[in-house]
Amino acid sequence: MTSYLGRVYAITLAIVVFFLSWAIIAARPWVSAPEAKTDPRILALNAREQKLHRDAVEIRAIVQKRWTVYRAQLVRRKHQIALRKKAQQKLLAQQALAAQQALAAQQAQVVRSVPSSPTYHSAAPAPSAPSAPSAPIVKVAPPASPPATSTKTS
Repeated sequence: MTSYLGRVYAITLAIVVFFLSWAIIAARPWVSAPEAKTDPRILALNAREQKLHRDAVEIRAIVQKRWTVYRAQLVRRKHQIALRKKAQQKLLAQQALAAQQALAAQQAQVVRSVPSSPTYHSAAPAPSAPSAPSAPIVKVAPPASPPATSTKTS
């Protein structure tokens, strides 16, 4: 090989074959791969994950049962509240009716106790029931303006 270019190609080819064979030998394709050893930490992690999943399913079932019971109790409680409100309204209506009847009886008694005289012709207004006291009126003053300050500079 007297050609310079031929020598360069031969050396390049030899280097490529060398590294290619080195890579093939380092890979050792003729040896079967040993069974991969599993890390005990990963096994423990997988077992914990499965346990947590089972616990989550159980907890979800418990929560669903509790929500079902709660909803049923809520419906029952709302029904009780409605019944008590109706009873309270009925009681308030009876009390108002009793108060009106007592007021009418009191007015009738007052009318009977007024002496009838020939000179008494004007119709006196019937005494009315005392009204509920109104809320006190609170007057709020507008906010005071800030004090006027002056500074003297020399």
